[in-house]
Amino acid sequence: MSCLLSARLIASGISANRMYCTVAAVKNDFKRKKFVIDLGKNDEAYLQYSEDRNGNIISLEHTYVPDAGKGKGLGKKLVETAFQYAIEKRMMVKLECDFAVKYFKDNESTYKPYVTK
Repeated sequence: MSCLLSARLIASGISANRMYCTVAAVKNDFKRKKFVIDLGKNDEAYLQYSEDRNGNIISLEHTYVPDAGKGKGLGKKLVETAFQYAIEKRMMVKLECDFAVKYFKDNESTYKPYVTK
C-alpha cells in the first residue's frame, strides 16, 4: 500500500487493515472445490463447497478464516462470491455452513430465491 493511500486512510479514519477485504480477490479453485482468498505466506481463507450437477445445487459446507484475517470481512466476501457463482450458473444454494447461514439471514431479501433445503 502506498504511503499516500495509507495517509488518506488514516485521515479518513479508516484502518489500513479494513482495506484488506476490498482488495482481496476471491478465486474459485475448482480442483479443490474451494473459493479462496490468498493471504500470502502459504495462508488462505476459504469456503469449501460441493456441487450436485444433476440436482443443480451447490452446497456451502465450511468457511475458514485464519486468525490474521478475522474481522476483515473475508468470510462475507467468500459467501457473497459463492452466491454470485451460483446465480451465474443458475444453481440453487444449500447452506450447510453456520457462517453461510448467518450471512444468508443478514441478506435474506437478496438471496432467498436461490436457497434450497
